[in-house]
Amino acid sequence: MIRKAANLLARQAWFRKFLLGTPVLRDLAGRFVGGDDLASGARAARSLNARGIQASLNFHGMHVLEEGEAIASADEAIQALRLIRAENLDSHVSVKLTKIGLDVDPCLCRAQLIRVLDTAAETGVFVRMDMEEAVYADATLRLFEDMQDRYGTERVGLVIQSYLRHRSGDLDRLMARSARIRLVKGGYRESAEQVFRAKAEVDAAFLSDIERLMTRGASPAIATHDSDAIAWTLSLQQRLGLGKQDFEFQMLYGVKPELQDRLVADGYRVRCYIPYGGDWATHLVGCLRRIPAGTLAHLTQWAPGRRRAASGC
Repeated sequence: MIRKAANLLARQAWFRKFLLGTPVLRDLAGRFVGGDDLASGARAARSLNARGIQASLNFHGMHVLEEGEAIASADEAIQALRLIRAENLDSHVSVKLTKIGLDVDPCLCRAQLIRVLDTAAETGVFVRMDMEEAVYADATLRLFEDMQDRYGTERVGLVIQSYLRHRSGDLDRLMARSARIRLVKGGYRESAEQVFRAKAEVDAAFLSDIERLMTRGASPAIATHDSDAIAWTLSLQQRLGLGKQDFEFQMLYGVKPELQDRLVADGYRVRCYIPYGGDWATHLVGCLRRIPAGTLAHLTQWAPGRRRAASGC
């Protein structure tokens, strides 16, 4: 309920105006989001590429309820794919299914995803399907498997969330298909029946899944800012005899940039997820919800130009 209320608030034009009119929050927006449009997102991707970091562009938002908005969102993903090819950006595109119509009509969503992936095949750019709340897991998996069969592992991949209870078989099933998986802890607030809630349980599930993915997965993508999870991944890489380019770390744009640069300097692949578009405020609100109760001091330490890196987003 709190998340839904926060997301609804963030979609309001007056609230976005308030964010942009508040210096500290405006600075935070500039740090964590790529901007209001594709051109801004592309600039962010170029800046990352200049540092040796790959990108994944996402026209941010979810849960659209109008057919026209779903089609327009797919159009945005198509434009991003064409721009990546035209400008030779080192970037993927990430797509949320509820952004392209899953809440409106599953057939509409499938049609829009096919439009996106037809363009991906044309441009040679990879598309990652995001995983959303648990209620969408089965539909997302079915649609992904359909699209993987249609377009191949080099064109489409999927996100898997380790904090989902009773779904460890999903990872095995996808690895058996040589699916390209982005592994995350999971960040939606859901019932204890659906997800692990205790930090120790979430961490244990994530570390276990990292080992499974690093051992048997195709092109593993470990999405984390957690130093323990990164250290575990590096230890597995050495134990399994994997090369530094055989997998990649994925992080959020603007989060722990010093860590990103250090991993790149050490020879590892790093990719940053860049949200952009009119719904970026929902992403920023999600970041702000994770700041410990404290005060403006936490915010000002996170603003651009400060030495301290954000602890997570």
